[in-house]
Amino acid sequence: MVADRRDWTTVSFEEGREALKEWREEHARRSEEVVELWEHVLSRSPSSLADELCTVYEQVCIAALDCSRTDLAHECINALHKRFPGSSRVLRLQAMFYEARGQWKTAAGIYEKLIAADETNPGFRKRRVAMLLGQGKRLEAIKALNEHLESFITDSEAWLQLSELYLTESDYARAAHAMEEVLLTAPTNSIYLRRLADIRYSQGGQENVEVARAYYDQALKFSPADLRALYGVVLSCNCLVATARLTADKKKEYTTAAAAALQRIVERYESVESDAANPEEHSNIVEAVRGMEIH
Repeated sequence: MVADRRDWTTVSFEEGREALKEWREEHARRSEEVVELWEHVLSRSPSSLADELCTVYEQVCIAALDCSRTDLAHECINALHKRFPGSSRVLRLQAMFYEARGQWKTAAGIYEKLIAADETNPGFRKRRVAMLLGQGKRLEAIKALNEHLESFITDSEAWLQLSELYLTESDYARAAHAMEEVLLTAPTNSIYLRRLADIRYSQGGQENVEVARAYYDQALKFSPADLRALYGVVLSCNCLVATARLTADKKKEYTTAAAAALQRIVERYESVESDAANPEEHSNIVEAVRGMEIH
């Protein structure tokens, strides 16, 4: 959903308060608007926020860092530090503040202390990974993620990040393994199924392409209108027919599956023809899809 483009400087205090609360509950990262609301509305009477004040300080601090407003972030951290000296949440914000200023060594030192003090908290380890990525240290980030997953093996977000990092290193086998771990926590997620299919297709070889085709089929069971999965079926079936040693029955199976997927793609394009912004271009796309060769 596209965020509302409104002038938050003119809303009432209660409207601003409710907006921040709603965004927190929805985990919406509307950083510029959060900063705008704080500076023009809520900061005029922070004491009126009562029990919400510290939560709002934290929300505004993170938003300020997103917007490169380290001055505002520093104000929020100081206010929180006065209330909760030595708090791990405040220390985490301080580390993020140093990250934003490029003071990586100082930030790393804080994260190491936080991890040593609470080894059961995955958030500190993941912030350390984010810091390494911010410095472009992909190999170190991969190592840190693997260490994190030794303790938090069901962290699907970490497995997903690890898969993406392995892809940047063209390590398709490890990227596929990481995506398989993600699927264990979300076996019906069509996007994850298709992503794993893409990785296995990219690995190449008959076995991997056959597995890719199976994952594309599975993705379509949960999301029948997924065009990328349909194209994946066409490409994987064509690849197998063209390069693999197949029995006549298997070749017919793949050819039929590719043709069926291609027909569904054409139908999808034709169904939106009347809404096309450029009818001529749309017509050319449909003709190009129709002309795709089925081996």
